[in-house]
Amino acid sequence: MGKAILIMVLGSMLLFGMINMNINNNMTTASQSSFDRYNETEARNVANSIAEMAIAEVGDSNSYRTTSPVSFTNVFGGSGSYTVTDTTIGGQSMIKVRSNSLYDGIAKSVTVIIQVPQNENFPPGVKGAISTNNEVLTSGTLTVDGRDHDLNGNLTGNPGTYGIWSTEDLTRQGSSAIGGYNSGTNYAPSSTPNVNSYAEEQPGGYPATPDSVMGGTPNGFPPGTLKTITQSGYNGSQYVTNPNYLTYPLSGVTYVEIPSGSSWISSNIDGTGILVIHNSASNAIIKNENIGQFKGIIIADDIIHIHTTIIGAIIGLTTHPSEGNSIGNGSGNVLYSRQAIMNAMNSAVDQSNYGYAKHRMSVIKWYE
Repeated sequence: MGKAILIMVLGSMLLFGMINMNINNNMTTASQSSFDRYNETEARNVANSIAEMAIAEVGDSNSYRTTSPVSFTNVFGGSGSYTVTDTTIGGQSMIKVRSNSLYDGIAKSVTVIIQVPQNENFPPGVKGAISTNNEVLTSGTLTVDGRDHDLNGNLTGNPGTYGIWSTEDLTRQGSSAIGGYNSGTNYAPSSTPNVNSYAEEQPGGYPATPDSVMGGTPNGFPPGTLKTITQSGYNGSQYVTNPNYLTYPLSGVTYVEIPSGSSWISSNIDGTGILVIHNSASNAIIKNENIGQFKGIIIADDIIHIHTTIIGAIIGLTTHPSEGNSIGNGSGNVLYSRQAIMNAMNSAVDQSNYGYAKHRMSVIKWYE
């Protein structure tokens, strides 16, 4: 009996010891796994942070590249480096950011593909204070001035552009005046405009859609972007099929998609940002812009009779205006303003700040 009890006690002690050892081993393994997981997460965070810093450098200087690694010795307790190089994907020029990190012996890497900045994302469809793809006529006392203005309509002295740029002929009538900027010289608006203040019968391609006016995919505006922004309501953006439903002042991106053959007559355009009047048939009409001052970019299939002040730029898309080619026959003013144009771009996509979830650069892919 005594031996049996002794064997039982010894067996229990041995079993307890084995169970306790197994528990300790499991706890050690779990602790080590948790420790490794924490280090991996920290290494990942360091790599992403270094990639963000590289992207910020490109945002500050569009030409910034470095094939030699830029090193960091202390980023949230870790270390690492990045390179910024040019690359080509699908025939399109891109920028590749490669980030490497090390945290407590754990190494991680991140590769980010971003679009090449295009002249501060300035819309390439803006060729003049007014750009058209058709014959254009000015009459009345309309003033079109391609010299650069600030948001209040005052001259800045900075380089401007043509007063009017067109793929077809320009006809000036009445007391309408055209001025502009060309090759370092400003030309004040005149009813006998200097030939250097405007450009007619210009060759080359012309944008057919609002997104292509903004530069299309290479400039961060693939097809449908402007419409998508308006439907999101970002920054006060509005999308309507009936302009009577607009609220004022306009801001962000305003997209008026009126039905084919319809017109927005005696229009109120008071506000800022990007104003689009366009439909799938490319025959949306805005006529008699009588109310409000607009600061930014107006893109319209068919724009007729400007009778108010627009500071920024206007782009007409149609090749066959519905009522001839009279873009203005009253007392309107179209004053080119780079500041208004860039403010309009920033109102569509946040390009002015850098921080959490606010990239000035267009990120295509982010590989970890």
